Amino acid sequence: MEKDLIKVEVNVEQELVDAFYEMPQAKPDYVMRELVIGQHETTEQQYAHTVLELRIAYNALRKAKINFERIDYQIEQLKKKDDKISEFKWRDKEIDRMEAECAVIGKMREFSCLYKIWQSFPKKFTRTEVNENQPEYWYKRAMKQCHQDMMATGRISQGNQDLRRQIGHPVTPAPELEHTVNVEQRFIESSKGKKLMVAIPVQEDIPDEERKNFKLPCVEGLIIPPYYDYGGVYVVHGRTTAGAYNDITREFLKSGGDYLLTVEDDTFPEPDAFIRLMEHIKAGKKVVGAWYPMRNGSGDGVPIILDKEGKRTYLPADGEVHEVFTLPMGCTLYSKEVFFQIEVPYFVRTDNLTQDSFFSQKLRDAGYTLYCDTSIRCKHIDRVTSVVYE
Repeated sequence: MEKDLIKVEVNVEQELVDAFYEMPQAKPDYVMRELVIGQHETTEQQYAHTVLELRIAYNALRKAKINFERIDYQIEQLKKKDDKISEFKWRDKEIDRMEAECAVIGKMREFSCLYKIWQSFPKKFTRTEVNENQPEYWYKRAMKQCHQDMMATGRISQGNQDLRRQIGHPVTPAPELEHTVNVEQRFIESSKGKKLMVAIPVQEDIPDEERKNFKLPCVEGLIIPPYYDYGGVYVVHGRTTAGAYNDITREFLKSGGDYLLTVEDDTFPEPDAFIRLMEHIKAGKKVVGAWYPMRNGSGDGVPIILDKEGKRTYLPADGEVHEVFTLPMGCTLYSKEVFFQIEVPYFVRTDNLTQDSFFSQKLRDAGYTLYCDTSIRCKHIDRVTSVVYE
């Protein structure tokens, strides 16, 4: 093993050593700008946080200078001693110095980023001005957190209710929050008790003894508000895709479901995908899907539209909602009524049509318009190469 360690130390390429010095920066510029300083709701608080981070970085660099002098002095003194233990110690110190150099490089980069942010403020605030801004800052922060609670769970958490009381606002919601609460409450009441099925066809056949612990990373993190009657994910294993979807549809109708969300095991929706798709259903649409790219690196979307000349082409992701000709089922929400208007079989794969195209044609024949919201994007994974397209 010792020989292997010597080989690593002696044979490591200079290009790799250079990379060690190229990469250090615990908080990249984007993180510092958008997630550290940019997290605050007011300019005054952003300024105060910038100055705080600058002071910490400044003093860290001053201490680093002292640390370099200390390490260099210790190495110099240890090298004067002609014994093996001292040699071990100064060699260890040289490694410490390399680590310190990398840390300083990273901290210098953070300092440079922070200094640019500090220079960008049109006004350099005083401590008094920052203090006077605190009521506005905490009000905006509390409101943002309350809105986030409403979007995620349909109610304001106890912690954020306490925060509002602590900052001196009445328990009765402020006007803009009250408006949000009223809209959300109407949304919740219209959805309360509605039965939702989330269904996934899995290509591989999973043995019965493994199905209980079978993981579905494609829906991990997917937010399902608690006011829906949701019994978990329904999974069909080891069937053809068309056969799996016919099985899913039969089970959905038999269960008396109101909404069916289909997700495929190679498609990874955003956490709020269901909530955003449901907004379209509540607005009157009956079939709406998320956008995801083809697995060929072209950037083309899987949904198919008709161009101005009536030719079929792939839908680009422009952030808008589009009527589509063929809607894939990788992340698509259906209202139950569409299944009552078409005949079985719902899904068939032919030499010319995928099951998605077949079902899309039947829906259009029944008078339904298919929609894709390209602002709701999913990752699409190649099962063979594990390449992720997004």
